[in-house]
Amino acid sequence: QLRRASIIQPRLKKNVATFKGKVRVGLLVMLFACARPVEPIPKSIIAPDDMVPIMVDVHIIEGARNGTLILGDTNQLEDYYSKLYKKYNITASLFKESFSFYSDHPEHFIPIYERVVDSLKINGALIARKSVEIDHDR
Repeated sequence: QLRRASIIQPRLKKNVATFKGKVRVGLLVMLFACARPVEPIPKSIIAPDDMVPIMVDVHIIEGARNGTLILGDTNQLEDYYSKLYKKYNITASLFKESFSFYSDHPEHFIPIYERVVDSLKINGALIARKSVEIDHDR
């Protein structure tokens, strides 16, 4: 037993030391990966303040359409997006390019989405309040 323990213990210490080394290297890699410099937003991309209301409308369109017809609505999803592009005076390619940039740069996209979610919550609360007022008037 004593001989077996004396053989296992050095191996265990070596394995633990190797594991600790790998963990340290992994932590350093993660630290440097997370510490990349923030890339500035190119001028060719829709500005964050302009992207917020566009994304709010995108979520309303996607939520309302949800792939089904609504009360005999025969418009396709592309029709709604065309109206969205016209409303904000942008092109489909500009929107897609901007969305792609922000998707690849969460340091810019997260603050946009936080504002989008806040706006959708406010809109939802206003609609709910309006619905209660309508029910109350009956």
